[in-house]
Amino acid sequence: MSERRTRDVDQRDDDLQLADVAQQYYLDDLTQEQIARRVGVSRSNISRMLKEARERGIVEIRVHHPLRTVPALQEALCAALPLRECLVLAAAPTGNGAASNGSAAEPPAVARQLGALAARYLDERIPDGAIVGVGWGSTVYSVVASGYIHPHPGCAVVQLMGSVGGATPDIDGGQVASRLGRALGGQVYYLQAPMVVTDPAVRAGLLRDPHIRKTLEMVRRADILLFSVGAVTRASGLYRAGYLSDADLEYIQGQGAVGDICGAYFRQDGSACSLELEERTIAAPGDVMRLAPMRVGVGWGTAKALPSIGAIRAGLINVLVTEEECAREMLAILARERRVATEQGLTSV
Repeated sequence: MSERRTRDVDQRDDDLQLADVAQQYYLDDLTQEQIARRVGVSRSNISRMLKEARERGIVEIRVHHPLRTVPALQEALCAALPLRECLVLAAAPTGNGAASNGSAAEPPAVARQLGALAARYLDERIPDGAIVGVGWGSTVYSVVASGYIHPHPGCAVVQLMGSVGGATPDIDGGQVASRLGRALGGQVYYLQAPMVVTDPAVRAGLLRDPHIRKTLEMVRRADILLFSVGAVTRASGLYRAGYLSDADLEYIQGQGAVGDICGAYFRQDGSACSLELEERTIAAPGDVMRLAPMRVGVGWGTAKALPSIGAIRAGLINVLVTEEECAREMLAILARERRVATEQGLTSV
């Protein structure tokens, strides 16, 4: 037998032995000590053989992480929009992904997973002594209640939006801020006022309150903001809280608004959409929120695609955490915009 053929036979025998050891360990659930006794070698040799089996590709380990992301979509959104960073949660293999109807009732799996993804991201980036501003909404509540945000020395939490008395926790600014404060182990600066008041004069009077002024001043010093994007639909927190009627939604849509953050409305191109409602809203204004270095927006479902684009262009969001369905719809909207712009350019020639 030639020397080359001998080497090939030895290689096959070696691969077979590595495969046998790997099967006993990974599939038959035997310990390395048990396999060592069977094969007649030391336990350290079994450990070396398992490592070699992985290096040769005889063993392939796949981890089906529930918080997988889609790098291609993340890169595409960052290239198309002025984003500092983007995370896109991969769709669940079983098809239990986000519903696309934009309803207020979130599938628990999507809410938990997106909340955990955003919370883990934030927890790694919140420095000691940071000031974190937080809005409200069901997705934001999933973030602060996820259990993945840990105490950071010297941190403070600032409530960005007024409260909604008697509402569910997810759309009550005070409860969301309190939950985040407990997670971070920091002091909470509450915005002790209703989200919307009946008259601009009432708002002006409340803004003179020293405690409210202190909280809004803290927003100017915030390092990180966390909020969700509101759509101009019945799923809106303001609608659910009873501040908006169907007629109000129709009027706001008629003004060209596609969404809001903390009551600051904007159009698809990012331009501000001034409404009478803002004169009665107690929340951090858009120009103050833009001062924060990191402005994290979270949301899921196709109904949040257009509002997310508008919010990013408005400069209210520079870090987006969403899921695959919303991301694909955002890219589809951007592609349609480009086609329309191209067609209009050709028509005008």
